Amino acid sequence: MTDVIVYEEKMCNVKWGTFVLIGLLSLIFGILIFFYPGITAAVLVMLFGVLIIILAFMALVMALMSTGESGRPTLLLFAAILGFIVGASALVAPQFLAAFLTIIIAIVMFVIGIVNVTIALSEKTYPHRWLLFIMGVLSIIFAILLMIYPLIGSVILFGYLIGLYFLIYGILSIIAGFALRSIKNEYCKA
Repeated sequence: MTDVIVYEEKMCNVKWGTFVLIGLLSLIFGILIFFYPGITAAVLVMLFGVLIIILAFMALVMALMSTGESGRPTLLLFAAILGFIVGASALVAPQFLAAFLTIIIAIVMFVIGIVNVTIALSEKTYPHRWLLFIMGVLSIIFAILLMIYPLIGSVILFGYLIGLYFLIYGILSIIAGFALRSIKNEYCKA
């Protein structure tokens, strides 16, 4: 009897709208990326380069302002110089950094997939956990495809894969959100 009460309390606290919002944002990004795959890849790499330059500048300022700490200013100065080199190369020749950025995105997608699959398999009371499982498997498959991307060398493929991932993930997230809403309405009739 206690498990049923705990389950009902958990269901009443579920924020189904978050799933729907994430799904809608994923759909919007997926559509934009799918129509402009080459631009998407170039913009992502250049934004990454700008971010690295900003972080390198901050590391340089911290290195110059550090006093009395042995080793730390030297490491910050080294990180700043390396950051400027990597950031500038991302702006000058984005294709070289694109492979590295692709692997980072693939690793993040892989981790998201593992987390979704783990939650789906471990939370036996989670409603419609099969959707979470499918979202996790989808993330893992696309992560593996993106890890193959640097070997293929196709920026367009990168854009299409990211766009397709966001489209499918968005649809599944919206379905999961509305499924959770219907269950919440059933259990939490205030």
